[in-house]
Amino acid sequence: MSGLVTLKSDVVIEPLVERWYAWSHLISPATAALNVPYRHLTLLESFVSAPDIHAAACQNPSLRGGPFVDLPVTAVDEVRALIAKTKERQAQQIAFGEALREAYRAILKQADGFSIEKFYETLPTPVRGYVELYYTLGSHPDLRVIEPLLYKSPAYNPASQSALIYQANGDDRAFAFSTPRLARPDAVELERPFSDAIYDYLAALRITPQPLDAVLERLAQAGVSDAKFRDFLTEVLPPIIDRQHKGGTRWRYFGHACVLVEANDGTNVLVDPIVAYDTNGGIKRFVLADLPDRIDYVVLTHNHADHVLLETLLALRYKIDTIVVPSAGGGLADPSLKLMLQSIGFKKVIELDPLGHVESGEMLITALPFLGEHGDLDIRSKAAWLVKAGTQSLLFAADSNNLEPLIYEHLKEIFGPIETLFIGQECQGAPFSWTYGPLLPVPIDRKKDQTRRLNGSDAARGIKVVTSLGSKQVYVYAMGAEPWLQYVTSIDPSEDTMPAVNARQLVEACRGLGLHAERLFGSADVTLPA
Repeated sequence: MSGLVTLKSDVVIEPLVERWYAWSHLISPATAALNVPYRHLTLLESFVSAPDIHAAACQNPSLRGGPFVDLPVTAVDEVRALIAKTKERQAQQIAFGEALREAYRAILKQADGFSIEKFYETLPTPVRGYVELYYTLGSHPDLRVIEPLLYKSPAYNPASQSALIYQANGDDRAFAFSTPRLARPDAVELERPFSDAIYDYLAALRITPQPLDAVLERLAQAGVSDAKFRDFLTEVLPPIIDRQHKGGTRWRYFGHACVLVEANDGTNVLVDPIVAYDTNGGIKRFVLADLPDRIDYVVLTHNHADHVLLETLLALRYKIDTIVVPSAGGGLADPSLKLMLQSIGFKKVIELDPLGHVESGEMLITALPFLGEHGDLDIRSKAAWLVKAGTQSLLFAADSNNLEPLIYEHLKEIFGPIETLFIGQECQGAPFSWTYGPLLPVPIDRKKDQTRRLNGSDAARGIKVVTSLGSKQVYVYAMGAEPWLQYVTSIDPSEDTMPAVNARQLVEACRGLGLHAERLFGSADVTLPA
């Protein structure tokens, strides 16, 4: 190998935070500080104490997505070493997380409706100066972190960020939230924070050939000298693809809730980027090379890992102009997407409140409110995105749980009928503690937890969205059923599950009204009439 090379299309660059798959709550300092002691260490110590139980549970399909470490029982010594390393390298985060939980518990227990001022003096030292205590209008005591300050504190440590680089063997991976990524003989470690330009260099290397010597020199500068990296390079150059859109408004479905919309003038927006690797087989898919050379806008619907996938975002950062995110509410469970993205190297991030918009060329993007999907928590960083591309209107309603149909009636009064609707039917959803459990000051009663789920609309609520908005074309997301996202969603892709049944029912109900309706899966490419 001596000439021009590119990165093979099936090479995975898996972002990690101290050996755990990186997602937004491991970047935002307060949520990360709580996840380390109350999720990561809890899981690892449980595995060490009973590896056989974890191994057996991971073979049981009914327990998919549960708190079980998917490692062989022979990995116990490696996990013990990881526990020790975690306690050493993340000592300040652990101390902050424990102090934060202690402070939260104390204020809930002791604040009695009288002035809350005296409690500042009793706060644990690690959190003093980083939190504000307050009462809700209903006189319930609460606590918020001053998040921008935390990014300047020891609670945020970019040195804990790295990547594991390896060649994919199909789409299977261990579940991201319960299994750490241990060192492996077929992988290369990239020990650089996510803001480092090396991630952009490697991302561009997938489609832009470079001299081999220049590639190896650039990798050496980033601390990667492992000869194994040569296995990830190829002299077989990728085909030349004309990625410039021409004519009409087009949308392409990349899986889950990821859709690219391109206006007639070439302006584009990518919703909830999750892009598969080219594994040379299996389900037909679009891959990174199928995206335009420049992405004008990326919009993120809400702060869950299957909609804010850092792995894909880092792979696209070099070609993204602007990321648009919903404004956060400031609560502990609602960290700022803007601050998180800026901390890992995204330069242009815009926050929009409900009904706020951005506009460029023939593209107008408006943030619309949606209800539910967050277990009744006060989560405000969520938006359905109304995209007007030329004469076409498309609404990406994500996991909206249509708890109150009048919200869509009000939106129709403002924006008129919305021709094309994309919506999920994840009407079952995990209990909210699945994502937010480590943040809770005290455990929630299991019966209550089971009623507060991370769920979207079912067919009955979905059809009310359709009729309220006057939509003529309805597309139901695959909702994590594609195999390349199972490691994040752990969703059962079977056709007899409640979401799958409701998706079919919604499609049938729409067709019964004379509307065009489809369930999406894998990929789709549609050009809309002018």
